[in-house]
Amino acid sequence: MKVSAVVPVYNEEEVIDEFSTRLVNSLQNLCDYEVIFVVEGNDSTRDKLETLSKRDQRVKVDYQAKRLGLGRAMKRGMSLIDPNTDFVLTMDADLNHQPEEIERLLLAAKEADVVVGSRTRTRGMVGELPLFKRVVSAGTNWLLRNAFRISSSDVTSGFRVYSAKAVERVRDELTSKNFEVAAELLIRAKKKGLTIAEVPITFIPRPRGTSKLSFLRSGVGYVKLLVKLGL
Repeated sequence: MKVSAVVPVYNEEEVIDEFSTRLVNSLQNLCDYEVIFVVEGNDSTRDKLETLSKRDQRVKVDYQAKRLGLGRAMKRGMSLIDPNTDFVLTMDADLNHQPEEIERLLLAAKEADVVVGSRTRTRGMVGELPLFKRVVSAGTNWLLRNAFRISSSDVTSGFRVYSAKAVERVRDELTSKNFEVAAELLIRAKKKGLTIAEVPITFIPRPRGTSKLSFLRSGVGYVKLLVKLGL
């Protein structure tokens, strides 16, 4: 079994060493793997990952001098996966997601085309996030879930495992620029009749660094997504 991890990264020098080490260690214990970091920004993240790549040739760094945004970076990373890949893993690099939980998503991927790591079913620390963020996230999920009749309880979670077949069927159609790409991937998978499952994950606030989420850009992106794909 081969897994391609696609991880867009933007100015994450405070956490990237810990995240990349934990990610590689987890994958080494599970499968053949490659990690594709699509790197943007101008801090030391690129240097740190290129140093890791020199030690482990399965780690690849695709640096983008011109800002792509999360959506385009995700599409770019998915276009670089090994043609022999069986599964594609996506997750955040800010330590919100725990690499040690990848195994449970991969187990569920044997029975579904897309497996979502669900924050709404977790016993993690979602409750410690600011109330405003929780309300916005819950409201967005409710709207998208009902608008497109998606069975997953966490439409915007970026911690997922896709079959290679699923990625091939939706990748080239992606148009999202920013954080709404996670929802677009799931919506397009649903529209193509691909099966979707979910498993609970532990979601915690980032320990260091600052969030790159813009509620204004994300809100505009979700509205465009609703208009373009269904409403």
